[in-house]
Amino acid sequence: MVVLEVKNLSKRISGKQILADVNFSVQKGEILALVGPNGAGKTTTLKCIINAASRDTGEVLIFGKPFEPSLKKNIAFVSEHRKVFSRLTLGDYYKMYQALYPNWDDLFFKNFLSSYGFSTSQELSKFSMGQRTLILVILALATNAELVLLDEPTQNLDPTVRFELIQLIKQYVQEKNIAVIVSSHEIFELEEYATNIAIIKNGTILYCDSIDDAKQKHRIVSSMANLKDAEVIGLLDGEVLVRTEKDMGEYPRLNQIIIGYLRGKEGMQEIKSGYYQITDLNSV
Repeated sequence: MVVLEVKNLSKRISGKQILADVNFSVQKGEILALVGPNGAGKTTTLKCIINAASRDTGEVLIFGKPFEPSLKKNIAFVSEHRKVFSRLTLGDYYKMYQALYPNWDDLFFKNFLSSYGFSTSQELSKFSMGQRTLILVILALATNAELVLLDEPTQNLDPTVRFELIQLIKQYVQEKNIAVIVSSHEIFELEEYATNIAIIKNGTILYCDSIDDAKQKHRIVSSMANLKDAEVIGLLDGEVLVRTEKDMGEYPRLNQIIIGYLRGKEGMQEIKSGYYQITDLNSV
């Protein structure tokens, strides 16, 4: 079941194109990683989805219809800024979320408190940024909302907690059959839990697919290979990422696909049909 559809989403701010014809969809049971460099348009896309930012053109459909206030109880969002109300305790947030979300998962949240030793009497504003991130992500999952948007959910976490949270997100999505969008520039960890990928640069989606299909459709080949039967995507450490149906080269890892699309053909020049040379060693 499709939970979210983003169609031809575009937005300008002060005359600058921030988003340009962004398209993707997310179904139940999927974790879509919206990945790209800082300033690519990831956060703006998430804000447009929840109607926190206006859009110039395009359409956002949640459960098949445009955003409306009644949908809020089925959408949870963690912003990249991690802003919290001063003097409000974890217990205050617990009561607030419990009141706002009718499908609140009380057992899940209390198990989290017990596992990490947090007290409901502690003020969120006094937590470290990493602790704040962890708590806000857990609060979002505990809402049991069918659509959860997480902006940089592993930011500021130490390695152990990062690993545990990634496994928790993956497990929770599988058990509850919800849809999650994760925006991130941490490309090396996405393969651990994401099911789908949307690569964004300069406000444009360069590639969108399931991760399994993305790996099947791409290869890593030598820059000296005949690439006439392949679509050249980008340069990778002296090799080339291509999209092809031919059995050639090696299957790529997810981070190689992402880097290849983000780099593009910069540093390469086609010297004759199907053959390329590296023109900029700094791109290698």
